[in-house]
Amino acid sequence: MNTICTKTAKLEKFMKKQLKPSRYTHSLGVEKMASELAAIYGADTDKAAFAGRYHDIAKCFTPEVMNGYVRQFGLPEIYIDNNPLAHSKVAAEILKTEFGVTDEEVLNAVRSHTTGRRDMSLLEEIVYVADAIEENRNYPELKALQEQARVDLDGACLFIMDYTLQQLEKKGRVPDRDTIEARQFITDRIRNKE
Repeated sequence: MNTICTKTAKLEKFMKKQLKPSRYTHSLGVEKMASELAAIYGADTDKAAFAGRYHDIAKCFTPEVMNGYVRQFGLPEIYIDNNPLAHSKVAAEILKTEFGVTDEEVLNAVRSHTTGRRDMSLLEEIVYVADAIEENRNYPELKALQEQARVDLDGACLFIMDYTLQQLEKKGRVPDRDTIEARQFITDRIRNKE
């Protein structure tokens, strides 16, 4: 991990200070699952582990702190008062500006772990899926989805995206454009394989 971040000790201290214990445990679970999936699919396991571990470093910010970072980093206004979407974008910017992470593949994996995006890389897809299926999650389909991810990453990714879109619809919330484009990208890739 030292090749990704030269300030890992400071980053770890920052993460432990910012995250609630349950979110920290979740992050360790994502690190483990992302590393496992990377090994299965031939992605860089160090990058997957790093992105998985630090993907949520901004998750527990108050709205005021998050809005301050959104403005500081010049992110689009749609992220103001929108912690669920903003935290991934802010986390990537913090990793880059405050901790010197320059690996764009890692930064993109952190940036897109909530929504996905069109043309997402293998590493991005791994972290996106790992976030949803790490061992500390608790929902009926978890074990089946973990098994599917180990043999059909695209299929697991599509299931997660469909579930996310269904939940947003039930709550009357408009899905992020990145998620819609990511779903189309994964759907096209599955069709092209068939």
